[in-house]
Amino acid sequence: MARILRQFEAPHELVTLQKVIALPALPTMGARLYLLAQGVEMPLEVVALTLRSEPDGPDFLPPTADLFLAYEPLAAAELVRAGGRRPVASP
Repeated sequence: MARILRQFEAPHELVTLQKVIALPALPTMGARLYLLAQGVEMPLEVVALTLRSEPDGPDFLPPTADLFLAYEPLAAAELVRAGGRRPVASP
């Protein structure tokens, strides 16, 4: 399981959307992900990978990694929201 984070930018604005998906293996930085089955309309490049800690209990299976994808134009964010991604909560 991995949390895919897509970042959309425009001058003075940044929007980050996320979706948790199952991947057969964790990609490396620079890899291109082809996720048509998950509603992603084009291959996207992995620019950062953060491993997450192990789950706390047997009934809880959180994502094992956060995958940050290359920045995209802000105008594309509305199409991605329609595909089921949700905004990332600010800390």
